[in-house]
Amino acid sequence: MTELIDVIIPSKYKKFLEEELTLVKTVYSDINKVYIIRKPNPKYYISLNKLEEIKNNESNKIVIMDKVKPSQIINVMRETKKEVLDRVLLILEIFALHAGSKEAKLQIELARLKHQLPLIKEAIRYAKLKELHGFLGAGRYGYEKYYTMTRKREARIRRELEELRKTRALRRQKRRELGYIHVAIVGYTCAGKTTLFNTLTRLNKPVGPEPFTTLSPKSRAVEILGHKVIFTDTVGFIRDLPPEIIESFYATLEEIIDANIIIHVVDFSKNINQVIKEIVETRKILEKIGIHGKPVVLALNKIDLIDGINEKINIILKHLENNEVIIPISATKKINVEKLLWYIKQVIAGKNIDKNICAKIWA
Repeated sequence: MTELIDVIIPSKYKKFLEEELTLVKTVYSDINKVYIIRKPNPKYYISLNKLEEIKNNESNKIVIMDKVKPSQIINVMRETKKEVLDRVLLILEIFALHAGSKEAKLQIELARLKHQLPLIKEAIRYAKLKELHGFLGAGRYGYEKYYTMTRKREARIRRELEELRKTRALRRQKRRELGYIHVAIVGYTCAGKTTLFNTLTRLNKPVGPEPFTTLSPKSRAVEILGHKVIFTDTVGFIRDLPPEIIESFYATLEEIIDANIIIHVVDFSKNINQVIKEIVETRKILEKIGIHGKPVVLALNKIDLIDGINEKINIILKHLENNEVIIPISATKKINVEKLLWYIKQVIAGKNIDKNICAKIWA
């Protein structure tokens, strides 16, 4: 049976409407109607007139592209008799589509459990008030038992992930002792990180236009100037990445924390304002996980798809931070990839490369 989806977009995301709908369409192709909410209703999040329309239309699921209070989700479900997902659960569903490794699957399950626990607690509260008969009506003891089981499962997953994290840390420690240089490839989802990783390592890892094709880090050693350089492809970032997802993927993000050099891949074919916003968003996420002052090269990707490149680059130069340099590239056409390697060689050799010197190599 095809699921027909109503999508609720807060007005703060209206300027990112296409991006938000791309996330939805990654999981659900049949969108019934898109509603823009200017001021969330305290009880339902959705305004009452729109809620009444949704209640009586043909859709069977509601996706709210915001982080919604547990009480609001339950109230909407009780009122409409339809399943409700918020933005966090949607992102986790996208993650689940691409999860291949045991670690990625555990991280996704942990994030989902953490996000659902408050919802279960709210359901228990309603059950005690005898307000969950029929739809959602598992009953007081059913919900409390499920809550206990969920907490135990969460604890088990944390222990398993901690073991995997220790194993990963040991491997990184051994590589450091052998003098390996670590280069982390980071950036917004769909920016071309895996394509660049494949180009640098001569591998053929899966790539695709859909968000979050990469969920587990992929690493490969390449010899540069007699040094073993470990390139690592990491999970893509997204605007307003929920904190519980960042925490649950911490073991993966540690690959970035331990890197000597960071390649920040940017989809430069987008509108310049969008490019700047994505650069800023990625910086914020890097700061959240404790990364400060590492050498960062902004790999402005997909230059083969745009005209007027110098004008756009001059705008980006005005927004550079002290630890950042720019190298425009095309990962698919292999344009300027050798200049990216030149920068890495300079860092390995201990040379300080400022943005003006780096500008000369691509001008």
